[in-house]
Amino acid sequence: MEHSLFDVRRVPFSYFGSWLSLRIPERETELHFCNYHGGANKLFPVQVLSGGKVVRPAISAQPWVLELRHGAGRIEICFASTRTVRMRGQGLKLQFGGKNLTYRVGPNLVTFNKPHTGRYQVEMLHGTMEVQRLEPAQPLYPTVGVVSPAADGRWELAIDQYFSTWVRPPRKSFDDCVGASKRSFHAFLKTMPASRPQDAKARTLAAYIVWASTVEPCMLITRPTVLMSKNWMCKVWSWDQCFNAMALAKGQPALALDQMLILVDHQDEFGAYPDAINDRLAHYNFSKPPVHGWAFSEMLKRMPRPPSAKVMKIMYRSLSRQADWWMTHRRMPGALCPYYLHGNDSGWDNSTMFRKGVPLVAPDLAALLVLQMGALAELASKLGREKESSRWKTRADKLYDGLMRELWRGDHFVARLGLDGTDVESQSLIPWLPVILGKRLPVEVRVALKAGIETHLTRWGLATERVDSPFYKTDGYWRGPIWAPSTFLAVTGLDRCGFTALADTIAERFCRLCAQSGFAENFDAVTGAPLRDPAYTWTASVFLLLAERMKKRKKRKE
Repeated sequence: MEHSLFDVRRVPFSYFGSWLSLRIPERETELHFCNYHGGANKLFPVQVLSGGKVVRPAISAQPWVLELRHGAGRIEICFASTRTVRMRGQGLKLQFGGKNLTYRVGPNLVTFNKPHTGRYQVEMLHGTMEVQRLEPAQPLYPTVGVVSPAADGRWELAIDQYFSTWVRPPRKSFDDCVGASKRSFHAFLKTMPASRPQDAKARTLAAYIVWASTVEPCMLITRPTVLMSKNWMCKVWSWDQCFNAMALAKGQPALALDQMLILVDHQDEFGAYPDAINDRLAHYNFSKPPVHGWAFSEMLKRMPRPPSAKVMKIMYRSLSRQADWWMTHRRMPGALCPYYLHGNDSGWDNSTMFRKGVPLVAPDLAALLVLQMGALAELASKLGREKESSRWKTRADKLYDGLMRELWRGDHFVARLGLDGTDVESQSLIPWLPVILGKRLPVEVRVALKAGIETHLTRWGLATERVDSPFYKTDGYWRGPIWAPSTFLAVTGLDRCGFTALADTIAERFCRLCAQSGFAENFDAVTGAPLRDPAYTWTASVFLLLAERMKKRKKRKE
């Protein structure tokens, strides 16, 4: 087999559209069969047997096939479709199971019923399976299926996920399934943003993480959707997907639009997007920062052709309602700028900017809404609604004036407590992110924001809390580690301000960080070590965007 692209202890083995995966979960040592309905569910371990004993195989993984080896024996695993996993082996046996409702429904058919997560029909295509009940007195008793080879030393099986009724799907050969999966991934890879040669391997892994983290519609997931991860962050948080949408916009425009429209599908009557959704739950306990108008504007620049008039109208109405929600329901009486009610609302859950409390009037929130209103002005104009376009421009100007009047302090931005107007200083990166406004800002403001961003720069990128802050923590979530979205917002803003050299430095360091440490949720700002969920899609997407940017920059310099 080819050299392994990824380690299933960090990156799940899955397939575009599937709710299934095989991975070694955190704090586990064995490969597990998993799904993501309502959360990350470990269905049962997949154990290799040699000489009657459970052994630890060597595992190698390509996007289209997983291979387990022990001695001269091997087991191969691939996806035949979004709901069917195929396995075959020689020289080794296999066992799997757990607390299931298990029953044999035919000479070659065994059903594993996992309440609340679906049913799994195992069909032996070659060889046999013996079902061993370990505690028959229990209603959900531990059950192990042991797969043994036929006389030729080989075995093969299919596992079909279903919910109420199993209908046997057509069966292709195992090799045909591997070939189809390989073609599917390579076709997707070709559509991803291009990169320099030194970024090629990381680009392939980034593309795989996005491809394999995509699920097909199911219940509340109303369209093809990229989950944040198929480890444990297996939801859609309503700013994360904007970065995925931007990375997909050029080569996968329909999928990119789906990442925006999934939020529109669940926008509430007031105009708020959900904080997070999965197939079973959409909740509104928090919000997320309004990056959506800026992201959609960036998508339009990248897409090969404009979306349909219908989609443009849908997005215009939805983004308008979202902006109005912030300005209507999240502003103190008489205030010019809106507020957050929790760190989660900003996406920076535990940022030190929130340590004095809420409601908190924050500079990034106002800046992002200025961008959203500007994007809405452009959309209204494209739709022939010139009066509405003019109103959005006026609102953007008024909010910008409010941002500068209420939160600018001569050489930096502050946040303010909404109830008493007290300034809140912090050493978080957030107050420097109004740099995203680019040349709308006066030159002296741009220079000051550039200088502030530089104080967060480490050899790997931008620390979310200055490393000399008393509140800095190595694994402090938003109190130190490097994150993809803050990096991309800063790079975009610096480019817009004309500070391309600093933008180059930050983008280059982030690309190097991902090449070394993969696509973790966040990274140690000093060592570059990966932290938290180790296969996060917005990290992969931001890498793809920045790697493409660096390729273009290199070409311009040549």
